[in-house]
Amino acid sequence: MPKSKISSSLCLNLLENSPSFIIVIDEQQRIYWLNQSFCDFLGLEREQLLGLSASDAKEPCLKQVLNETVRVEMFAGILNKWLELQDVMRINGEQFGQEKQTLSVYYYVDASKKIQAEKQLSQLESTLSHKMSHDSVTGMLNHHSMFQTLSAEVSRSRRYNNPLSVVLMSIKYQSDSDILSQEGLAQEKQEQIRLMISQLLRDQMRWADIVGHLKDFDFVLLLPETSYESAEILIKKLNDGLKNVAMDVMHIKYGLSQWQKGDDVKMFLDRAVDGLNLELS
Repeated sequence: MPKSKISSSLCLNLLENSPSFIIVIDEQQRIYWLNQSFCDFLGLEREQLLGLSASDAKEPCLKQVLNETVRVEMFAGILNKWLELQDVMRINGEQFGQEKQTLSVYYYVDASKKIQAEKQLSQLESTLSHKMSHDSVTGMLNHHSMFQTLSAEVSRSRRYNNPLSVVLMSIKYQSDSDILSQEGLAQEKQEQIRLMISQLLRDQMRWADIVGHLKDFDFVLLLPETSYESAEILIKKLNDGLKNVAMDVMHIKYGLSQWQKGDDVKMFLDRAVDGLNLELS
């Protein structure tokens, strides 16, 4: 049975009425043809687009198409539009009346909703991850994440024999000359105090230092590349800063430990806990 030959006009009609966004590129990487859906997506007339190459195109999205980008973004105000490449076909140019060359037909679909959903999911995952690893009030690493970080830093010091110090800081708060227990402070007042302390710690610490919130008014400072003596200097600096900004009196105790060869995380921290009786005036 002889093969039926599709006329070029029928071929173009089929592509024109396709729900896909279709663009045809010739061997010189120029636009040979594109359907009306693609023109509408680009916001341009077909006559403005025919014959353009990637170097000729002014629109970023059109450059992406001509460079065979899988996902093409069209900036359209607040919500951008996206096309996603679904398939590429190489066809004989005779179907378009061009017998001497091979044409490439690119089929794109509107992926705006899909990509927006992917972005929202990614943002949600990032938000949930942050909430699980950070204290909701101070934004610092929480108890669980801090000890994961501490374990990693201990492993690094064990491998490279770098100095590493940790400072535990426990604060008791006195208001109007009456010492109150942590539980005696109103919730809102506690949050204000923790937020103020966390901001001061961030301002005073170096970029490589890591600060975490354990519970109530207990904080941990992880100091990579820091000796015991250097950590003592930092403690005094922090203590002066807290005293200067606090309108009420704070009773602050510190526990300091430097990692020693053979220490695991527990041994490293136990020495800091044992040293929590250090109180600076």
